[in-house]
Amino acid sequence: MTRALLFVPILVGCGRSHATNGDTPAPSASVITIGASIGGCDDVAVCARECDAGSADRCRRLGATYALGEGVDKDEARATAFYVEACDMKDPAACVFAGQMNEYAHGVPKNDAAAARFYERACDQGWPTGCYNFAIMLENGRGVPVDRAKAGALYQMACTAGAKSACVKADDMHGPAPVPFFDASALP
Repeated sequence: MTRALLFVPILVGCGRSHATNGDTPAPSASVITIGASIGGCDDVAVCARECDAGSADRCRRLGATYALGEGVDKDEARATAFYVEACDMKDPAACVFAGQMNEYAHGVPKNDAAAARFYERACDQGWPTGCYNFAIMLENGRGVPVDRAKAGALYQMACTAGAKSACVKADDMHGPAPVPFFDASALP
C-alpha cells in the first residue's frame, strides 16, 4: 500500500499548472480523483473509530470517502477536516491533500498561505509532492514570499525522487550546466 501512496501524490504535483496571473487552474488530476486512488473506507463507522483512536491512515481515508461521497453524502469541508487531522498525525499525503483543498477551494475558502503551509509540512516529512507543490508556491509568491533559490532546491529534491516535471523546473531555475572555460594560453 505504501508504494501506491508514494506514486499517486507525485502525479498530482506533476500535473499542476504554473500560472502566475492569479487564475490558478485546478490540477489535471483532481483532489477527488486522487482520493479515489488512495482508497476510502468500506465501513465509515469503523474508519471513524480508528481515526478517533489515532490512525492517520483511517483519517486520510475518511477524507477521501467524504470527498468522493462514496457511502456518505459528499462533504468536502468534512473531507478537508479529516485530511488536516491526518496531517496533524504526520501523514504527509494527507498534508498534500489538505493543501490542495485550500489551494483550490474544495470545501474551504481559497487560502494559498494555508496551502503553502500544508505543502511545506509534507515536504518536511520527505514527501516529494509536498516539496514540488511548495516550490510552485515559493516560485510564484503564492501564500509565501517569492524565494526562487529555495524553490529551485525543492524542485531538485522532487526531481531526485522521480518527478520528471520537477526536473524540468529544476533545470529552468538553475539554468543549463556551465560550459567549462578552455584557456588556450594555459597550453604548453
